[in-house]
Amino acid sequence: MSDENKNEPTPTQAEIDRQREELRRNLNDLEDRVNPAKVFARTKSSVEKSVREEPTPWIAAAAGTVVLIAGAIALAVIGKRR
Repeated sequence: MSDENKNEPTPTQAEIDRQREELRRNLNDLEDRVNPAKVFARTKSSVEKSVREEPTPWIAAAAGTVVLIAGAIALAVIGKRR
């Protein structure tokens, strides 16, 4: 042991248990944040709330997607006729 370690108090069982519990909570929080099913559920909930509160951007995005797909189909059909 070095001289530095001799001066440090030995952790008590209560301190060890507290640190262990803190580590357990941190790991659980991390697991909640990165778990794919939980990330999907949070994202889905957020999107549903956004659509309910302000649907206009979502309607515009859907309309733009329809126009884009219709344009791609039209170009494909026109391209085959040539």
